[in-house]
This record gives sequence, C-alpha cells and structure tokens, in this order.
Amino acid sequence: MPTVVIDVCWDVTKVDVLDKSGKSIVSPDRPDTGWTRYTVANYKYAADPTGGWRVATGQDLKQAPCAAY
Repeated sequence: MPTVVIDVCWDVTKVDVLDKSGKSIVSPDRPDTGWTRYTVANYKYAADPTGGWRVATGQDLKQAPCAAY
C-alpha cells in the first residue's frame, strides 16, 4: 500500500479558544509550537491511484520547536 510521511511544524502562538463568556480556556501549559508526523495512505491505490488518500497515523515528535513565521 502506498504511503507518504509528512512532518508538520505548527505554531498556535496567536490562537486562543474562548468560552461563551469570552474567557480563554487555553491551558497555560499548552506548547505554542511543535511538530507532528502524519502518515497518509491510499488503501485502494490499485483501483484508484489518484484518489482515496487518508491520514493513517499522527504522532507528536519530540524535537526542537520550529521557527515561528
């Protein structure tokens, strides 16, 4: 089965989640940047090589934070 591994650097520094009263519900311990490795796979590649790609796994990586843009 064909698979592709993608490492994604994410930055949520300016992201906030508010409750209905407008108060932030983001944990002060939340990391602002990080890496996640996703594996995408096409389970039906033989029948449809151009479609059907799905995220098969996702795993946070323990490595130095990426640079914020």
